Amino acid sequence: MRRVNYSPHVKCGKIYQIDLPYRLDESEPPIVLAEVNVNTKDIPMPCILVKFSEFINFTLLGLNPKFNIIYRLVREDRYLSYPQILKEWEFEFESSEMLEIANVDTNQPTVLDYCDCLDRYTSGRITYRLEIVQIETNNVTSYGLTNKSFTAIVINGLKEEGKRHNSYFLDRNLGFIPYVKCGKVFDPVLPIKLSKEDPPVILTQLIINTERNNDLCILINFSSFVTSILKEDHFNNLTFRLVKSCSDFTTQVLREWPFRRVFVNDTNIKEPLVYDYCECLNSKFDRHCTYTFALVEAELSEKSFYNISQKSMTAKVYSGKHQQGLC
Repeated sequence: MRRVNYSPHVKCGKIYQIDLPYRLDESEPPIVLAEVNVNTKDIPMPCILVKFSEFINFTLLGLNPKFNIIYRLVREDRYLSYPQILKEWEFEFESSEMLEIANVDTNQPTVLDYCDCLDRYTSGRITYRLEIVQIETNNVTSYGLTNKSFTAIVINGLKEEGKRHNSYFLDRNLGFIPYVKCGKVFDPVLPIKLSKEDPPVILTQLIINTERNNDLCILINFSSFVTSILKEDHFNNLTFRLVKSCSDFTTQVLREWPFRRVFVNDTNIKEPLVYDYCECLNSKFDRHCTYTFALVEAELSEKSFYNISQKSMTAKVYSGKHQQGLC
């Protein structure tokens, strides 16, 4: 029996300290903020959970202030001739009027997540790079990116229907193998008005297969960007909900999260949204459960608009006997 190290592990990335310009065009070379190297050689069907976090601090003053940054995640594999662009994220704050107060001084947390599940055709040695490809400012007196962190969790992935890859053999001493599931993303039409009595608007969904008499801890992560274009009374009010529905016909609301933005002027803001939920359970029967993240409430001021984009949902599944501290 071949002994293979399937243990999930984390790699800490390298952070670059760079003086950022007040303008960067997409035609110019990108600015590299961070990169992390991983080796997936001994992990079957690997999934890499890449996470970049930082605080954006900026000060706005004057007429029509605007602050816009576009990030890009790139993957390099020595088997491929060119780097692959995996995803882009945009952070934006813009006001169409003179600010009624002297200035706006903001320290905004930002988290960018990506779940990258690979196949056997990768080299095993991969570099993930987080770049800035565009910066646009107007009446921004100062800004900076602080407390930057870039990590990659390398973990066993799953095939369709939650089955592990059958061409690998496990040492009996390894026991339960932690794994990750990447969720399905939906792009529904978002209503301007939505009450909790209306059918929920499904944003993301994933399925976890539990095993009989096996303690499990499941860590759910949802991330997206919310665009708020606020006019008239300058507010929006959204509510998100995580629901679990299982094959034994049980349904449970796990948690709700409110999201509200209020400004005194007409304002456009595009900002990250990150929610986590962890539960530990003891399954007495073989069953599968569907975790659904949905919008259940929406209320906006007149002529306002919102959008939910760049959505992602992942579940990391651990042995509960050794990971109770997660929840």
